[in-house]
Amino acid sequence: MTDINPIINFFAIPFSFLLVILSILALQSLTINIVSRRLGNISFKHPYLSRAMNWWGVFIHELSHAITAILTLNKIKEFKVSSSGGHVTHYSTRSGFFQWLGTQLISAAPAFVPPIIVAMLLGYLHYIDFENIGYDFGSLEPLTIISSLYLDLIPSIVKTVGLRLVNLDYSKIENIALLLVLTFSFSAAKPSSIDSKSGMQGDLQSLVERFYKFPLYTLLSVLVFTGIFWILFNWVHILFLYVVMFLVLLPILSIFALVCNYLFIRLINLFDSSSKLYILLSISAFVLVYYFMRQYTGEQYLINIISACVLVGILKLAK
Repeated sequence: MTDINPIINFFAIPFSFLLVILSILALQSLTINIVSRRLGNISFKHPYLSRAMNWWGVFIHELSHAITAILTLNKIKEFKVSSSGGHVTHYSTRSGFFQWLGTQLISAAPAFVPPIIVAMLLGYLHYIDFENIGYDFGSLEPLTIISSLYLDLIPSIVKTVGLRLVNLDYSKIENIALLLVLTFSFSAAKPSSIDSKSGMQGDLQSLVERFYKFPLYTLLSVLVFTGIFWILFNWVHILFLYVVMFLVLLPILSIFALVCNYLFIRLINLFDSSSKLYILLSISAFVLVYYFMRQYTGEQYLINIISACVLVGILKLAK
């Protein structure tokens, strides 16, 4: 395999994959913070829209907690959603490592459940053939694995998803629904998960806190993660490749969705500073360019960008 000490290699190889995934999740978290701050830019002139967007973001966030709680055999005691925040109270009669692990998964759920929903929609609509997203991580060396993921798998996923999203045919209702889900489902609520036993509040805070408060469970989870990694890699290699692909795909989908949210807010800001005549002209220009030039092939994504630039350009000139 390599000249590295086998024991070190046993842990270093799976954690090289984990490091890449965590880095994309960190970028996702940064994007969420940027978009959440931007949402306040439209709250004064559009209070109802702002509250509706907040409510939907909170609903998706808390729904993620609730779904994961049920899947980890917890019981839901309270599910509350409002435009200003919400929470899920869950409990279980179990204790020990599996309850700790379930609680950790519940706290982390909003980072994964919304993009899973979008991935299912993309698959259901036959927009992305996940079997064609392949990669070769080269030799089993941590640096080679990391570089291959950054230089091969991630660019492949970004290109595949990006081309698909910018070439959607908006004359189809399912594409409009997909765009709405992308635009409004990822401005996640503030940390709000509540564990009725421990009383801890705050997803990320409680997640980290439980890691260092229960070091034996943390160590055991590391061993479980490493064991599952090698079992999949050695005996179910195809499943292993799919798991890695989806763990990389999910935060990338979130980032694309958050960009849609950001562009929507920026578009509203532009509309607010423009006259009705210029707004009407810009929308007409967008529709005309989009309708008469749409061909929906992999190379025609520039048409969509040109259409958006025409819209934004006219609004800019209207300032």
